[in-house]
Amino acid sequence: MKVNDHTTLQVWIAQLRERGHIASKQRILIMQALFQQREIADMEDFWIALRQQHPVSWATFYNFIRLALKENWIKKETGTSNYTRYQILID
Repeated sequence: MKVNDHTTLQVWIAQLRERGHIASKQRILIMQALFQQREIADMEDFWIALRQQHPVSWATFYNFIRLALKENWIKKETGTSNYTRYQILID
């Protein structure tokens, strides 16, 4: 991770805390993974890959994604044939 990327991630974590949310280890791991990916085609596949490296439950992951959508940190784009893609908005 580059210095600028690390700074941006720290800003994201600060926003999480400023908005009254807990910056748990699992949430920070999810944030790091999302930030590195920048765009997600399939959240379940993304979670499975993350789960192979870190102990993050589906409930924790799903709840954080809902929070990130609510806080406008990520954007959900639905295309044709029920294709859904997620884009990271924080930079």
